[in-house]
Amino acid sequence: MLKSLKRVALRASKASGIFATVSRTPWRAHRLLILGYHGVSLADEHEWDPALYMTPEQLGRRLELLARRRCTVLPLAEALMRLFQGELPKRAVSITFDDGAHDFFSVGYPLLRPWGFPATVFLTTYYCQKQLPVFDTAGSYILWKGRGKTLDGAGLVAGGGRFRLESNVERDAVWERIQHFARQSGANAEDKDRLLEDLSERLGVDYGDLRKRRLLHIMTPEEVRALDAQGVDFQLHTHRHRTPRDQESFRREILENRQSIAAVVGQACQPRLFCYPSGDYDLRFLPWLRELGVEAATTCDPGLASRSCDPLLLPRVVDHSSLTPVEWEGWLSGVSRWLPKRAC
Repeated sequence: MLKSLKRVALRASKASGIFATVSRTPWRAHRLLILGYHGVSLADEHEWDPALYMTPEQLGRRLELLARRRCTVLPLAEALMRLFQGELPKRAVSITFDDGAHDFFSVGYPLLRPWGFPATVFLTTYYCQKQLPVFDTAGSYILWKGRGKTLDGAGLVAGGGRFRLESNVERDAVWERIQHFARQSGANAEDKDRLLEDLSERLGVDYGDLRKRRLLHIMTPEEVRALDAQGVDFQLHTHRHRTPRDQESFRREILENRQSIAAVVGQACQPRLFCYPSGDYDLRFLPWLRELGVEAATTCDPGLASRSCDPLLLPRVVDHSSLTPVEWEGWLSGVSRWLPKRAC
């Protein structure tokens, strides 16, 4: 109900010219919209998880609208420097992509390039090195592909059993048990890949095709280097896409991530921007990040960044298939800032 009311309010605001008026105000000129993206579908990923993926056509329309609304799209590092110096241009926007998925290389960047829009990629590096489907997402996707079937859980979950895969709730519950089983058995990346292959075979899903098309893969080091040469900025997202609550483990995640990025794009690269994986942050992280030389960090808390923001808790609007065009335009103009919202 709240979402429907917000959309009605936004459509009325746009029709009455409020979007255009607010976008020209000094208030909007002193704020930076950081857009966050996760994946661009290579197949049907947007149907599986519309909160993470959008189609190439949807992303193309978003980029076209940025140009039509005469937004100034800046590299994130430059935009943050100008934000805190009070020198932002009008309708300033930065574009970020989380994780560094192969679909950014094959679809996302080719859509950005004709517009000349810069992008920052927050790269998680473990699966960049391993070049296997990312376990946590691939398993959920495979279960979705097998929806409506019954899974024999012998050897996949503790105690085995048979599980219906009809609803999202049923599939999520099964996937949690499979993940728990993998953790308890001490499975490494190769063990997890064999588990995914077994799961796919039981559900009649073509795992070989998934690998061949590189769905749910992180970019290869060669792809990262190619995009770095084109000016794409690679920044920190932890090595294993996790945020441990103890300082030493957290510190190791950042350092391994930084070292892995430098090993790919050159030792002169010392990333100092960070994105909390899955938007998961804790205030205890802030002094740890400062000690590690991290200068700014983005969250998944929706909003526009201003000079009053803590640089390590920057709001960001995560875009996806479920965000309607009028909601997205509301954020471009700044009007959505004044409507009720919740974190993603």
